Amino acid sequence: MKFQAIIFDLFGTIVDDFAASSAGSNHGEFPAALGVPYDPFMQHWRQLTGRRTQGEFQTVEASIEHVCNLVGAPVTAEQMMKAVEARLQLTRRALTPKPDAIETLEKLRHDGFKIGLLSNCSIEIPILWSETEFANLFHCTIFSSRERIKKPAPEIYHLACARLGVAPEECLYVADGENFELTAAAQIGMHPVLIRNSISQNRLELMRESREWQGADIQTLAELVQLVRD
Repeated sequence: MKFQAIIFDLFGTIVDDFAASSAGSNHGEFPAALGVPYDPFMQHWRQLTGRRTQGEFQTVEASIEHVCNLVGAPVTAEQMMKAVEARLQLTRRALTPKPDAIETLEKLRHDGFKIGLLSNCSIEIPILWSETEFANLFHCTIFSSRERIKKPAPEIYHLACARLGVAPEECLYVADGENFELTAAAQIGMHPVLIRNSISQNRLELMRESREWQGADIQTLAELVQLVRD
């Protein structure tokens, strides 16, 4: 079958997994800007991940303020401004393309494929997207925090296909297999492809699909070009 579109996951697929990136290991800059203790702040921040990804907080300020209230730490306007910038700087670093990402996307566009993005992410990602090297390479971007729905809900896959103007059966979905996103894509008729990454011990259950995957897979994004040409 001739595919018309390729939809990519973001973290772990065209950029490194956030937790594994340099951004994920430098969270200290963030609470430090607020003058709050690191451990209680970051514990609440991580617990808020699902709600941030679901789009409950439509500004960075709103999510920071929520956590500061939980830890009983009022902050000044200046501290908030510094904290927001610290958070955005962390996110900018996390959005560094994998070494073969840009070239692969350019080749696929040149070959005539419609290119989409489908990401479970907090509001920082769509805020910064226009600054990234990816901004002009995608025909459609779907961010869970903007749409207020996230993978593996079938509706978000259908939304990506609709915005690209293709049927699910005409799409490849390329992802690292977090939270059974590949299975969800297959269930609506898309053709999933796993990109294999190393998996840290604390993410074994979250990445269970990746560990057990028996379908199509690639080791690098560059392999995808040949896969769709064959």
